[in-house]
Order: sequence, then structure tokens, then C-alpha cells
Amino acid sequence: MSAPASPPDELAREAPLREDPLRLGVGICALNEAETLPRLLARLLDPSDGTDRADLVVVADGGSTDGTPDLVRARGAVCLPTGRGRGLQLRAAAERLLEEGAEVLLFLHADSLPRLGALRSIRAALGPDGDRSCDAVAKAQEIAAPARVYRWIERAADARANRGMVYGDSGLAVRASLYRDAGGFRDLPLFEDVDLSKRLRRMTRIQVLEDAELVISARRWQEEGVLRCTTRNWILRGLFECGVPPAALERLYRPGSGRRAP
Repeated sequence: MSAPASPPDELAREAPLREDPLRLGVGICALNEAETLPRLLARLLDPSDGTDRADLVVVADGGSTDGTPDLVRARGAVCLPTGRGRGLQLRAAAERLLEEGAEVLLFLHADSLPRLGALRSIRAALGPDGDRSCDAVAKAQEIAAPARVYRWIERAADARANRGMVYGDSGLAVRASLYRDAGGFRDLPLFEDVDLSKRLRRMTRIQVLEDAELVISARRWQEEGVLRCTTRNWILRGLFECGVPPAALERLYRPGSGRRAP
């Protein structure tokens, strides 16, 4: 007598797991980041553990004059000359990563630094044996400054990301298929991250990975002042949500002039 057929859920459990890690590509937008990029690129490309390094890194350069393009190429990453603007740059980087067969796209700021194990955690969360209801994740934010106010900012950023609103300094990682379905980054000079997050959260749950920490520079808060910088960002985001064009908001946004490493 033949054995009874296994129910579908048992068949799924019995299916062989994929042994090779997901192909992970990292997109970075840069403009005169020759001081900050070496540390980030070394972290992304040097680790001996193949599950905790990137398969491909694309730096979309918006016209640097400090030697950033040569530095990027010398360290084994792809330098992609583009126009200036974070949305345009990140979209170009993502398109190159997709062309190269990346299965997971991770977007980082040039002055950030994933902790060891962060990329491995992303692969585990989005891999075939991970949480299939989770197609996009953000990393737990850690600001490289000791003051208590930065701990409050970190908690607020993680809470916001868990609600599906991921700013660029939280390191969004998304399955390539979902990125395509969502339409990817739009050519916006500001709030390109908010715009993409709004479309993604209609399609999936975005989760903060507590064991995937991302160290980010405190240079903007230190140069502009925590209260001034935070209040300005809240006001600009509120105006964006009310429909004010990002091109108009960009005139009120003044990035820090310093280039200190995290």
C-alpha cells in the first residue's frame, strides 16, 4: 500500500534549502566623499565571510571633484557618473545592480558603516528560509556620538522605520523583485526615500533588524545643531506630505559642509 501524499505545508518544509547566499548589491550616492567612503567600501568588500560582504557595490557619483571616482574604482567598487540629486543617483545605482543580477538591493549613505554581521542578517531575513512575509528591512540606527539626545533620535528613527517610513540613514534593503514592482526611486532631489517607502509599505511589511546595526555620522547634527536640524527636517517632511514639490523644498535644505568619517 502506498504512503499517503504529504500535505502542501509538509512538502514545503521538505523542499531543499538554497545553500548559496542571496546576491546582495549595495547602492550609494556620493558627492565629494573621498574621506568617508574608504571605510565603508572596506567594510562592504573586504570581510572574508562571504555571507557578510556585498557581491557588488555601485557608487553613483554626482560630480565629485575630490578624487572620489578614482578612490571608488581603486577599492573594487563600480563608480557610476550621474547627474546630481539623490533620487536620480540612487535610481541609477539600482538599475546597474539589477542589470548585474542582484537579488537584494541595499541602499546606504556614504558616511554610514554597517556593523559586522549586518549584511548576514539581511540575507537571513530576506533569504528563502527567512520570514517570507518580510520583503524589505531597515537596520537599527546607531549615531556615532555619545550625547543622550542621539539615543532619542536613534529610537525615534527605528520606530519610524518599523511603521514603514524609512529614511536613507536607516539603510533600506529590499528584494529586487519588490523594488521593481514598487517602481523604484523616482528622480526627486529630496525625500526620495520617503516617497519609495510609502509605495513599499502598501505592498509589504518593513521591519527593523535589531541585529543589523548601522553606524551613521553625527556630522550634520553637530554642524547645524540638533534642535535646528531636527526641527527643519520635520517641517520639510510635513510640507512634502502636504504636496509641496521637492524641488521647492530643496532650497530650504542645506547639507552640512564637513566631510568627517563616522
